[in-house]
Amino acid sequence: MKEYLRKYPYLITVPAILAVIVFFFFSRPTEEESADPALFSMESSSVMKTSESSNQDWYVDVKGAVKRAGMYRITQGMRLMDAIDLAGGFTEEADQNQINFSKLLTDQEIIYVPKIGEEIPALNQANPNDGGSASSGSDTTKININTADAAELQQLSGIGEKKAADIIKYREENGSFQTVEDLTKVSGIGEKTLENLKDSITI
Repeated sequence: MKEYLRKYPYLITVPAILAVIVFFFFSRPTEEESADPALFSMESSSVMKTSESSNQDWYVDVKGAVKRAGMYRITQGMRLMDAIDLAGGFTEEADQNQINFSKLLTDQEIIYVPKIGEEIPALNQANPNDGGSASSGSDTTKININTADAAELQQLSGIGEKKAADIIKYREENGSFQTVEDLTKVSGIGEKTLENLKDSITI
């Protein structure tokens, strides 16, 4: 037997080589096995959601004292002044004191820019996300003069930085307002100013 193997040594080496090849071939994982399908699915879903979120288009309806009133496409994170710019900017009649330039916009929002001396109208087709109230530059929800900070108070028509500071000072020294008419106790605020604010404030 030994003489036979010495005479034909390839009878040992060839089967050994074949065995090694077969072992490595069947033990190596395929591409399908090495990839985790669940992980791939999660990554794909995450990428799709991120893409959809960043590319989501919203629409707002800009009306009133702007140069080009109409519906404009915006993206999440844009502010009211961005919508005004899309509409060509303010007209000369616009009452910019009633506009909160930094207000964040929402989808389907109605933005109304009033003229000087004009009261903001109640619009029927309002933003469904804010309980049916139409939006203006300063929001149409009433501002609580007992809790509003300086920035919120300055959203009110005729209330600038100084008057807002005076209102806060009055609250600190005298306590909360008991009625909206008490606002006239603040220096610089008279009956005429109160009359213009009555529909915009609460206690």
